[in-house]
Amino acid sequence: MLIAAGIVLVLALLLASPVTVKVLYEDEWAVTVRYLFLRFRVFPPKEQSSEKKKKPRKEKKKDAEKESEKDEKKQGIREILKGKDPGTVLNLLVEASKLAVSVLKRFCSHVTIREFDLLLVIASEDAAETAVQYANACAVGYLAAGILMQACRCRRFGISIVPEFQESKPRACLRFRAGIPLFFLIQETVSAAIRAAKLWQRFRASDKAKQAETTPSGAKS
Repeated sequence: MLIAAGIVLVLALLLASPVTVKVLYEDEWAVTVRYLFLRFRVFPPKEQSSEKKKKPRKEKKKDAEKESEKDEKKQGIREILKGKDPGTVLNLLVEASKLAVSVLKRFCSHVTIREFDLLLVIASEDAAETAVQYANACAVGYLAAGILMQACRCRRFGISIVPEFQESKPRACLRFRAGIPLFFLIQETVSAAIRAAKLWQRFRASDKAKQAETTPSGAKS
């Protein structure tokens, strides 16, 4: 009994522990994912070893294989949509858009932003152009920040957009750190996959039904 309770407690602690994403940007991007004591660097990727650098042909072959796989996937999607009823395809796109928005809202509701510090320095060679870019950046940046604050729980949030008329090049600095409990990450991922599969099944079923309706019945051979 104590062993079972201990296992349940450990599983609960593991599922309650957050998966944290940390993003830094100043001169270049740095993205890391952390869970408990595990830490993974997503970007920039790890530098290739000297042995791999000595084999550019293999790298070219891998790149060619990846491009061919992408082309095959594109052709597969085209073949699936080829000859389909336009109304059915349009309905699929609308339903897929609604599903994406719903999944994003549910996912963001479980995300906690622990740190968000963004500094944008707007600058250009022309002062008038700098003023226009500054106005556009404020209109977009502060609106996006407000939407993000409403969608997620925020502990530390700051955004500054500053015009600089003495410089000619814009600058940006970002520090972002957010986490989501592993339980909700798994739950929302599985839920999204199930809903997407059901949507695809409805699309195939409705397309087959329309094809059956358009097929003439009672035709004699």
